[in-house]
Amino acid sequence: MAVHSAESVRILDPSASGVLLQAQDAVSVRSKALLRLSVGGSPFAAEIEVMGVGPAPQPSQGYRIAAQFLAITPRHRQLIERFISQ
Repeated sequence: MAVHSAESVRILDPSASGVLLQAQDAVSVRSKALLRLSVGGSPFAAEIEVMGVGPAPQPSQGYRIAAQFLAITPRHRQLIERFISQ
């Protein structure tokens, strides 16, 4: 299993099943990573799998990465759902 690490990614579109990210570096489709962030002040971590990668609208913005959650606790799913509904 390939695991990628990034210093920073931008969350563009979170959902209960996955997330659209923006990063400076491309990653391989089907690669896996651990996404860690703060959601409404609460820590959040979930294993993700990259489903698609494409260039961002502006070349200087890097890449857009579509990923789905592989393992997410019910508590973390509730955090995401509350955040999205705000």
